[in-house]
Amino acid sequence: MNSRAILTIARKDIIDAVRNLYILFGLLLPIGLSLFLSFVFPDEGEMLKLTIAVYDPGGSRLVTELQTLSQVTLRQVASEQLLSDEVKKNAVGGLAIPVGFDTALQAGEKPELGAYVNRRRGGGEIAAFQQLVDQQVWSLVDQEAPARVVWTDVGTSAGFQGEFRFQRIMLVMFLVMALGMTGTFMVPTLLVEEKEKHTLDSLLISPAGPKEIAAGKALTGMSYSLLCAGVLIAMNKGWVGNWPITFVTLVLGSLFVVMVGLLMGSLFQNAHQVNTWSSIILLVLIAPSWIGLVGPATLLEVFLRLIPTYYMTHAMGLSLAGKATFALVWGDMAILVGCIAVVFIAVVWAIKREGK
Repeated sequence: MNSRAILTIARKDIIDAVRNLYILFGLLLPIGLSLFLSFVFPDEGEMLKLTIAVYDPGGSRLVTELQTLSQVTLRQVASEQLLSDEVKKNAVGGLAIPVGFDTALQAGEKPELGAYVNRRRGGGEIAAFQQLVDQQVWSLVDQEAPARVVWTDVGTSAGFQGEFRFQRIMLVMFLVMALGMTGTFMVPTLLVEEKEKHTLDSLLISPAGPKEIAAGKALTGMSYSLLCAGVLIAMNKGWVGNWPITFVTLVLGSLFVVMVGLLMGSLFQNAHQVNTWSSIILLVLIAPSWIGLVGPATLLEVFLRLIPTYYMTHAMGLSLAGKATFALVWGDMAILVGCIAVVFIAVVWAIKREGK
């Protein structure tokens, strides 16, 4: 490939994208939504008064720390059953602190901390409660995630075990949306504009062939995708968990959606077609990120596995939760790489066809 031609195309498109208000709106929309939700769901319980039930037979320092917070009202109970009942009726959440919890923390043993929530109370209070728990547990020991918090929902008949991280789910959803908006709105628009201005034919007979054109447009899309993703991560404190895996997943995910955008731009002939189909394709691409919001749905998940962004969402969710290793998510990444290669071949073929 001609690297100089690729950089020239990318530099021109990066400038053109900022001048296009339609493209600029698409890039800023996920960031704007994230800002809006940051006001709706306050950070770390700073704006909400939280009533928290506590079962603490061992006299943990965690309870002492919570009592010093002005926005927290503690209700201590005598058993875990009473704790569950209190969360169902009056409290946003509850903590079951085992005997010897502080000693285990100091020894680096990562003890289990039981946390109860009632999802029927709404996402804002729960998000504030969860962040408050994380903040206070981490403050006990100068170590990230020193305890294993086991979340239980008492608002449903069966309940669930595991983490319910509303803000983490929303961050994954916004990241996928940001990448999808770039891939389905910006990238195809840049390529279609070349057709409408009749500059694509000139590019094809220049030192920049189909591969260079595809690579240059992809570099532009990748630049804006990763820029938007970086802003969202900074706004939502998304640097937690396994950061290298998060970065690799974002790179592969952005490259895939950019390739999808290039294929759209190669097949479409005008901006009207892009505007008509972009929203539909975007909804398909971001659908896998909704699975954490709608809850477990086996049949739905089977269909979502057919969408490559499902594997980006899966790897990113594990990574942000600190549960991902390369051995665990290599299958997700391999599928993304394979899809990128297939779509890139299709893009080069489609651009070559334009030159005939």
